[in-house]
Amino acid sequence: MLFSVRSIPNLLGLFRIITTPLLVWLVLIASPAAYLWAVVLLVVMALSDMVDGKLARHLKVVSPLGIFLDTISDKIFVTGALVPMVQTGMLSGWVVFTIIVREFVVSGLRSFAAAEGVVISAGKLGKQKLVVTVVALVWRLLAANAEIGGAMATLFGGALRPLLGLWPLAMALAVLWTIVSGLEYLWHAWPLLRRSWAPRVSGD
Repeated sequence: MLFSVRSIPNLLGLFRIITTPLLVWLVLIASPAAYLWAVVLLVVMALSDMVDGKLARHLKVVSPLGIFLDTISDKIFVTGALVPMVQTGMLSGWVVFTIIVREFVVSGLRSFAAAEGVVISAGKLGKQKLVVTVVALVWRLLAANAEIGGAMATLFGGALRPLLGLWPLAMALAVLWTIVSGLEYLWHAWPLLRRSWAPRVSGD
C-alpha cells in the first residue's frame, strides 16, 4: 500500500521536498504573518527530518529510496529558506554561499567515497549543523517579523526585541558549524582522497 504506516518515513521526506516552494513563497511575501507561517513550516520540516530516520529504523523499513529522500530533503528545504532571504535582503549572499557550497562539497565527497566502496557516515557536528542552522533561520524570521511591526515586536511588551536583535550571532554560529562540520567530512575522506590522487596504472 502507498499510504501504509511503513511508508511514513518516505512520505515525510517527500513532504519536505514538495512543501519547499511554499516556504520560499512565504519568505518572499515578506509580511509579518507570512514570516510566522514560514517559522511554523520550517520547524515542522526540521522535526520531520529528525524523526523519519529513527522511525524507519524502528519500523525496519530502511531503503535506498528512504536514504535518498532523507539525504536531499534537508538540503532542499534549508536552501528554500536561505535563497529568498538573500532576495529580500534578510541575509548576506556570502552566508548562503558558504552553507550551500558546503552541501555540494559534502555530497561530492560522499558520492566519491561511495564509488570507491567506502561509506562516510555523518559525524556529530554534521548532525548538529541542521539544528543550529534551523534555529538561526527561525531566529532571523522572527526578528524580521519584529522589524516590520509584527507580533514579535509587541510580544511581552517588546521585551523580546533585544534578544531577537542578536540573530546575527545565531547565524554566525550556523556558519561556523557549517564550516567545521564540512572540515570534519573532509578529514574523514582525506585518506581516500590522498590514495586516489595519483592516477592508477592499469595492468597490461
